[in-house]
Amino acid sequence: MHCTECKKGDTKVIDSRDGENSIRRRRECLLCGFRFTTYERLEIPQIKVQKRDGRIENFDRQKIITGINKALEKRPATEDDTASLVDDIEQEIIAANQKIILSTQIGEIVTKKLKKIDEVAYLRFISVYKSFSSAKNFEKEAQKLLRRKNA
Repeated sequence: MHCTECKKGDTKVIDSRDGENSIRRRRECLLCGFRFTTYERLEIPQIKVQKRDGRIENFDRQKIITGINKALEKRPATEDDTASLVDDIEQEIIAANQKIILSTQIGEIVTKKLKKIDEVAYLRFISVYKSFSSAKNFEKEAQKLLRRKNA
């Protein structure tokens, strides 16, 4: 493993913790002493994603991370929270056991998980996912959220 600071290859593992979907390792560079964290996870099976326009692409975890990071921007969520959320989403996609999954299915999984952890992030994500064209659409979704919360 190369040090993220000095880019040299001499590092040692200081601490290792098994998670549900990955192994978290704290590492230290033997040359510069910099400490950093790495995550190891199993390689996911080759899953294809069918987009709304019919195109088929390879599943890309980074696209989910980008969308969630935008939704959680300036919200009280840590990098570990985000990583855990993305791991949960990825596991649900794998558990669907489909070689080709619809992008809308992925969107539904993401919205379901986001709704549980942060309502503002959920509203941000769903406004892009459902292509809200007016504040009225946003208001309707917020009202649905409030009704469920008060029920």
